Amino acid sequence: MSLRQSMAGLHTWGGLLPSWLLFVIFFAGSIACFDKELERWMRPALHEPSSHSMTVDQVREAMLAKAPDAHAIWIRPPSEREPFYWAGYEPADESEFVRFALDPATGEAMPETVGGLFFFTLHYDLNAGMIGMYIVAIAAMFMLVALISGIIIHRRIFKDFFTLRPDANGQRAWLDAHNLFGVVGLPFHLLIAYTGLAIFVVFYMPAGIQLAYKGNAEAFFNDTMGAYHREAVKRPAPPATSLDGLVADAHRRWGGNETGWISVHHPGDAAAVVDIRRYDRSGIVDFQWTLSYDAASGELLHEQKPYSPGYQSYAWLTNLHMAQFGGQIVRALYLLLGLMGCAMLVAGLQVWLRKREARGGYGIGLVRALNGAVVGGLPVASLGLLYGNRLLPAGMAERASAETWVFVGVWLLVAAWAVLRRNSGKVARDVLAVVTVLALGLPLLNALVTPEGSLLATLARGDWDMAGIDLVLLASGALCGLLAWRRSQPQVAKAPRVRRRLVEESA
Repeated sequence: MSLRQSMAGLHTWGGLLPSWLLFVIFFAGSIACFDKELERWMRPALHEPSSHSMTVDQVREAMLAKAPDAHAIWIRPPSEREPFYWAGYEPADESEFVRFALDPATGEAMPETVGGLFFFTLHYDLNAGMIGMYIVAIAAMFMLVALISGIIIHRRIFKDFFTLRPDANGQRAWLDAHNLFGVVGLPFHLLIAYTGLAIFVVFYMPAGIQLAYKGNAEAFFNDTMGAYHREAVKRPAPPATSLDGLVADAHRRWGGNETGWISVHHPGDAAAVVDIRRYDRSGIVDFQWTLSYDAASGELLHEQKPYSPGYQSYAWLTNLHMAQFGGQIVRALYLLLGLMGCAMLVAGLQVWLRKREARGGYGIGLVRALNGAVVGGLPVASLGLLYGNRLLPAGMAERASAETWVFVGVWLLVAAWAVLRRNSGKVARDVLAVVTVLALGLPLLNALVTPEGSLLATLARGDWDMAGIDLVLLASGALCGLLAWRRSQPQVAKAPRVRRRLVEESA
């Protein structure tokens, strides 16, 4: 057996088994490219541009009023993509971090929403914490195996770039689509799989750090980044200096006004420290230049410039994976390439099904059910989440959790329906029809519930970040409607052609 033939089985099963999980990761990651724009869309208070009425000092006082004994206060000033304050605090008992998004007009906390961060978290840990991160890591390893074995078995890889025969028999057409999307997106898919593993390797393989730092992982990160830390002295804090003045001093020192997170550690103690981080996405590497000040006197205590080769490599890989450079053009490119990854996975699943449907075999019903439940369920559930965001009362308690349950509930309904209808041959058509109705109806609902965020209003004021979401929804609905209509037409059987058997077809 040749190397190519031996790789065929590895490609088949190494690609099939994690394919549904990889679809979730790719789909969520693609949407997360525009997580901040989606965050704004999901917060009606941000639909119309408004000036910021609060200073950094006022935000600090508001957080201290909520938690006077907080271990630390965190503030993120408005930026171009996030025109509002993020603020929060670490409770004194070191329990879960509490954060707020502040209305730029009133300074009050805006109604809860999972926002665009939901898809970002779903992408890298499935919203399941450390266990989810390990599951995603295993899927990424499988993906690398499937990509490399696919390169080996596709001896016509460059010819496949120019080959797409949608009118051929089902298996051939799906194989052409699988090859085309796989070849076009191959460098990107390799990049994403490798960098996704590399940037979290300290979590996946912590043994070396645990041994070298005797279980103190925080010390490792402090050494790597050159961070500054000062212990509390258990004495009452004197009057604090102005945070706005410290921010102005930081801008003067690093020659710009890109402000990231501002933190005040043990603010009620005499040894309180203010950290001000630079936020600069003009290049592919963000060095997280941080200045540490004494919270009372304003004296500069430490300047963090993590220019070590190790940190530069890590920062480069992180920003490359997360598209934190190049602006909207790069994010749009990542979105398209991510969706190509989804299309490659769907086409590969269809190749597996068509081959075994023709000759019979085990697992066909299970694969059909999983296709409908995952490939069909996730887009419908995502649209359901956006509907929930618009329809749930603004003052509802635990509103963000309610949005999550809408997402989960819709997905479970679609999954149950897909399992029951797995052998009907109509699951894909019906899912496409549902996506069409939901995607085309969402901009209309948006216009009815939040007129200032409607497509006509955003286009009139040239707000393309907001308008782009409605336009993508309309385009997606139109495309799915066309595909649903085509699948509803009578299928004409095509005469089989005699052709050479390819190794990748045997996979």
